[in-house]
Amino acid sequence: MKPILAALVALGLAAPALADPFAALPVGGAWRVTAIAGEALPANAEITLARPAADTLAGTVICNQYSREVSAAGERLVVGGLTTTKMLCDVELFKFEFSFNDLLGKVDAVRTAGTGIELLSGGAVVITAAK
Repeated sequence: MKPILAALVALGLAAPALADPFAALPVGGAWRVTAIAGEALPANAEITLARPAADTLAGTVICNQYSREVSAAGERLVVGGLTTTKMLCDVELFKFEFSFNDLLGKVDAVRTAGTGIELLSGGAVVITAAK
């Protein structure tokens, strides 16, 4: 290793450490979704988000159960395909289920927000959840 590079590595300056994309989304964490695309969920619309394993997001979306694979690509989250039950739910609440399923698949970052989290897509908050 060249002397300058060796000195930079020793000082931790050779390459900035990547931020952990899962820092706000620890394994074992569980949240209740409170808003989707800025719209608050009605009291009778239960959507939960959990990370039961390192490679999985799962929960309840209205009256169905869902799961998705999740991984990291550098500092970004990569949310995989949707697996869900297909129970018939309250028709008035379908828009929340469809919107959540769609937007969760586009999430590329998560950050803490108070006692909850915000899920982002392209820098915009798309899903808000609380402990």
